[in-house]
Amino acid sequence: MSLTTTLPPLAAIAGGVGMAARMAYWSRCKPAVRAETVADWVAAAPMELKASILVFCDRQQELMLWRELDLGSEDDGFPTVLDVEYTAYGLDVDVQMRGGHKLSDWTDQNTLDAFAQYLGVPEVTALSAFPGFIRIQVRVHDTLAADVPVPMEVPDHVDLEAVTAGVFEDGQSWTVPIQGRHILVAGGMGAGKSSLLWSLVNGIGPAIRSGRVELRVIDPKGGMELGYLEPLCTRFACTGEEEMVGLLEETVKDLQEATQRYRGKVRKPVPTPQNPLVVTIIDEAATLSAFSTPKMQQRFEQAHGLLLSQGRAPLYSVIETVIDPSKENVPQRQLLPYRVGMRMDEAGQVAMIHGQGARNRGSYCDRIPHSTPGVCYVQEDGKAGFSRARAFMVTDADVDRIVAQYKPVPRPVDLADFAQGRAA
Repeated sequence: MSLTTTLPPLAAIAGGVGMAARMAYWSRCKPAVRAETVADWVAAAPMELKASILVFCDRQQELMLWRELDLGSEDDGFPTVLDVEYTAYGLDVDVQMRGGHKLSDWTDQNTLDAFAQYLGVPEVTALSAFPGFIRIQVRVHDTLAADVPVPMEVPDHVDLEAVTAGVFEDGQSWTVPIQGRHILVAGGMGAGKSSLLWSLVNGIGPAIRSGRVELRVIDPKGGMELGYLEPLCTRFACTGEEEMVGLLEETVKDLQEATQRYRGKVRKPVPTPQNPLVVTIIDEAATLSAFSTPKMQQRFEQAHGLLLSQGRAPLYSVIETVIDPSKENVPQRQLLPYRVGMRMDEAGQVAMIHGQGARNRGSYCDRIPHSTPGVCYVQEDGKAGFSRARAFMVTDADVDRIVAQYKPVPRPVDLADFAQGRAA
């Protein structure tokens, strides 16, 4: 029986009584009829996980694993398995490290490969939520392997601090805080950055239509990628460095005028059609930050830095994409705190987007296959480690629908906006 047909009912059982294969040898619960045995747990497990259940639920098999992987011995002591849980992708195994272990002893790629080979599974990953403890993730099923279609309908009152962009691997909605955050999205060509951008636009679509969000786009690719967005934008620049950097400088000027309006009146303004959240999308920012003329680079960095450092409070947010998240390409990346890492070609790029030691904390952007565009690792606020997610799949038909459905409604003319009290 395949894992995809067996695992969901097993996971449901796990929710009620713990998993059938939870290690009862340290449990204080008295069995109703007879004590379950390791053989019972192995028999109930999906075929792909039988060896893993046997290894982690039988103490002798467990000790043999630690010896063979050089993670424990009779002289030095052994790690201790604390809990085993079925998950949608396989198993989560919580382990207390033995004294003297470092996190890198467990997250080293050679060690994880040795785990996978020993258990006979496609992949094993590891992360640490607390010092001294490690979670081994036995992965036999990729819950993000299939495309997830973008929602056709979005509620009118969009929560701009939690915009739905896709799904996490546990099936929960992935929401992105556009208001109050600047977002950096990094990934190689074909990694799914455009799908994420269109997913976010779809998520804030009703707010664009009502005027609560004002969209501005800078597309150095000449409009090939995001030209279809132009009907939803109040500003769109794509034809030259002067135009694109000029739009950024114009946005900074508007930002500074907004701070004067809010000064002494409100600390956290709420987006309205009169005072919208201004969202600036910069697609492949390295074109302006690293590959333009020195003079343009200087102007870009100044405007870019001002927008990022001052924009959060007065309702100015930036969503930025790059192929290579190096310091040369994103010199002010420390000002973009919400970071999404899509498929990357090199392990070193993972540290560029998610910081030093990111792979030890669960970000494996360099291992995302080409067959799953939109899959990414994201750091969630208030959570240790990284969560694996997939952005919605956005087709050409979806793009046409989004543009038609969420085109801004023209605002009535307010004569007070004109110096002479009349439009002409």
